[in-house]
Amino acid sequence: MRREVYERPKNEVEQQQLLHNLGKDMAQDYDQSTRVLTKEDMKTSRAESRGLIVFLVLVFVCLGLAVWLY
Repeated sequence: MRREVYERPKNEVEQQQLLHNLGKDMAQDYDQSTRVLTKEDMKTSRAESRGLIVFLVLVFVCLGLAVWLY
């Protein structure tokens, strides 16, 4: 996961805080990336994907309808 807070620290204090939290953040990201997905996670992922597809189809239909009407 890319964290934007590490892009451009504003001052020395902020930079020191970021370095202090870097190890913890990297450990969290590693745990998240190596986590084994359960059946519930897969069901949730599939439901989110289907919802996104339905939403995109609806948006394209509305845009096509708007273009067709005007």
